[in-house]
Amino acid sequence: MRVTWGMTANSADNGCGLFARVFFRAAWSLISFQSQQGRLYPSRFSLKMLQYSADHGHVQAMAQLGRLLYSCGVGRADKRSGLEYLRRAARGGDVNAQYLLGSAYLDGTLVRQDDKTAIHWLTLAAERGHVDATSLLQSCKSRPVVAPVEEPESF
Repeated sequence: MRVTWGMTANSADNGCGLFARVFFRAAWSLISFQSQQGRLYPSRFSLKMLQYSADHGHVQAMAQLGRLLYSCGVGRADKRSGLEYLRRAARGGDVNAQYLLGSAYLDGTLVRQDDKTAIHWLTLAAERGHVDATSLLQSCKSRPVVAPVEEPESF
């Protein structure tokens, strides 16, 4: 089974420093190699390199680290940390992070379910061509709105 995490080797210069870009490329190379060798999850060392890049402003590193922590994190703290990296990447313009963040708000498992915030992030991703965001956004708009049930007045 070959695992891909959707990273691209060509990272745009997004204002982060030289070391952040170098660490991201090194982490990407290491993760690609580990994936080709059949490893399901990246090593702790490659995650630390991604974290360094993300903490120093590399948007793709934020998105990839967030995605890995959110989907493969061991506990709730890892998953919440992943959501925070996704949030930072989404604000930085990463389309996949916008989609995942919108999905998380729509799902409401780790964060309070918020349809307005979910639609915001999904709309941003859909406007930039994310196909899954477009279809999820259409299903959100077509689902019925359930009004809260009011209790009858007691006499």
